Amino acid sequence: MIPTRSTENGFTLAETLVALLILAMLSAAGTSLLLGATSSSKQLNAQEAEARQTDIAQALIRNDIAALSVRGVLPDSGLGGPGNLFGQSDDLRDPILRFVRSGWIDASLGAQRSTLQYVEYWLEDGALVRAVTVRPDASTGTPVAERVLFENVDRIELQFFRDSVMSRDWIGDAGQPLDVLPDLIELDIVFEDERVLTIAALTGGRT
Repeated sequence: MIPTRSTENGFTLAETLVALLILAMLSAAGTSLLLGATSSSKQLNAQEAEARQTDIAQALIRNDIAALSVRGVLPDSGLGGPGNLFGQSDDLRDPILRFVRSGWIDASLGAQRSTLQYVEYWLEDGALVRAVTVRPDASTGTPVAERVLFENVDRIELQFFRDSVMSRDWIGDAGQPLDVLPDLIELDIVFEDERVLTIAALTGGRT
């Protein structure tokens, strides 16, 4: 009688181990790719968020300066007369810029409103802060809207240009024509990692 060959086939131990090794390598490669893609996505989202924040901050600063009014405000010290613009390069809590702005748009009417607002910029714990009060003659209890524009800031360097002459600070007399304002204000925002962002804006609605 001739013996029959078994029709059942299987894997040897060596083949099984090789297959498991290949599967493990593929799984590791897939996991690495997934982690890399997730990390890249997080970095991209963070960069997009930072870019949006930078665009908003630059727009606020430029719009404030463009709407700068000759309406006077008193010095923080209370000494001396009012000025229409106080500006100084500084890295302290004292305001870097102080002025009154006008020209807000009423979105419901699409027309200019006469409302004036008092604006301050200062550095606090490495953050550039913008504060706005609902009226120029702010007093105790007046609502203040504060917003952090940039973080990790080392210092702010200001430059005021008037008739091609540059100054590091500015104290303008109130009640004078518009042309007593600087023609252009430039802010160099120096970050802790030594990056520098320069924002320049024409004053008083100049084009």
